[in-house]
Amino acid sequence: MSLKTTMKNLIPNSVWMQLQRAKAKHKLAGYSGTQDARFLKFSANPWNKPNQEELRGQIIYYIHRIEKGLTHQSDFRPGFGRNALQSLHNLLNQWRKAHYPTTDTTYKAALSVVMAYIEKHKQEHEPLPTFLSTLFPVEELERTQTGNTLAGVKTVTAKEKESNKDKSFKELFEGRTSIRQFAKEPVDPNTVAQAIELAMKTPSVCNRQSYRVTLVSNPDLIARILTVQGGWRGYAYPPMLAIITSDERSFIYMEEHNEPFVDGGIFTMSFLLSLEYENLAACPLNLMCSDSNAAAIRKLASIPDYEVLIACVSIGHFQDQTLVPKSFRYPGSSITRVIR
Repeated sequence: MSLKTTMKNLIPNSVWMQLQRAKAKHKLAGYSGTQDARFLKFSANPWNKPNQEELRGQIIYYIHRIEKGLTHQSDFRPGFGRNALQSLHNLLNQWRKAHYPTTDTTYKAALSVVMAYIEKHKQEHEPLPTFLSTLFPVEELERTQTGNTLAGVKTVTAKEKESNKDKSFKELFEGRTSIRQFAKEPVDPNTVAQAIELAMKTPSVCNRQSYRVTLVSNPDLIARILTVQGGWRGYAYPPMLAIITSDERSFIYMEEHNEPFVDGGIFTMSFLLSLEYENLAACPLNLMCSDSNAAAIRKLASIPDYEVLIACVSIGHFQDQTLVPKSFRYPGSSITRVIR
């Protein structure tokens, strides 16, 4: 008989369980400590000297912020985005000072979004804000970047979505884009239920299917949840909101402590594609929020404490025409390592 078995037989079960819990807590602390240290060491924060990948991530962040501002149509706000454009200017200066190539896709996309900003003001017959010329050489960009259309906005129509159920997987996937402006008609819960049913094909660790969906259609409640979430600004609230969570009770081993996010993330993508298949527009929204905000969302949506918050998904019908960010993509080869 092993020493562990002997001790287990001698110690009361309640005490043994407490010892096991303490052991698990110690193991979790070690895993979390390693992850925290890695994030602090490599994330794009001011205490780390910026390298190309850190600059790339920050530049893309501000490109996307400007793109979202350009999607507004009837409610376009001329001269928007001063802080984002200032930050983009500063990052591009750092890029050049580090002698990173200005032919890089990220750098070119940054110039492209500035050009899209200029073009949008022209289309709206609005003067460019005076601050723009202090940040970027507007005349030079107009002369040299006219054909650079990597970033900006594109138009999505309701008509092109009518045949979604007849499209190949490639066509459906490539045609999906995040939609933040919806038609006013309500969403049929049965259609969303069909999308959830299809998304249940999502793989999960040992087939445990920990993902959960909370659907909210009350307009006041949607507004309150998204106000706490903090990422839905400048758009009318969606007709329906889904909150994706993962049930912690599905997991056993300390090594699985990140699995709720993995399984929940995979399910979220499946759900987005299933909504697209059902001809519903959608946009994923992160739930990377403070503990107090997370608690507020849990309370508003009656989400139990044993479920991990993964993401929100806004859901609605496509408008006849909607402007959306281009959200350029790198080629797959640029992110692939092959080990032979």
